[in-house]
Amino acid sequence: MAQRAPQRPTARIEEAIGFVGTFGVLFLGVTVFCEVTGRPALGWALTLLVCVLAVVVLDLWRVAVLRRAGSPDGVGGAPAAPAPSVRPTAVRSAPTRPAAPGTRGTRGTGDGPPVRRPSGLRRSALLPGGTGGTGGATDG
Repeated sequence: MAQRAPQRPTARIEEAIGFVGTFGVLFLGVTVFCEVTGRPALGWALTLLVCVLAVVVLDLWRVAVLRRAGSPDGVGGAPAAPAPSVRPTAVRSAPTRPAAPGTRGTRGTGDGPPVRRPSGLRRSALLPGGTGGTGGATDG
């Protein structure tokens, strides 16, 4: 005699959800077709409503069975213990130098990678109170 794998307690309910859900998709297609072509669709729409309500009831039943069985995945056995929480250690970063007066943030202080300025802008146009400019909104 062949050995059988343990069956989930919700296997039959999930099969019923798939069966009713398949007909729900079918009735949705028929309802949309009838609405688009102008044929009466009230009966199809009510049948679709019954299918949707049946799927909702079956899903609630499945959740109740899973809670009663005490297994989160539905296969059986005790739920897995939560993983121990690991507290992150403080990461110390290198001390930063304050920005030089007249610069914006760390631009031009040499702490990071070089910053490319858009062509046509002079350094004096980027600094507050700089002289000269491009004649645009960047003039100080």
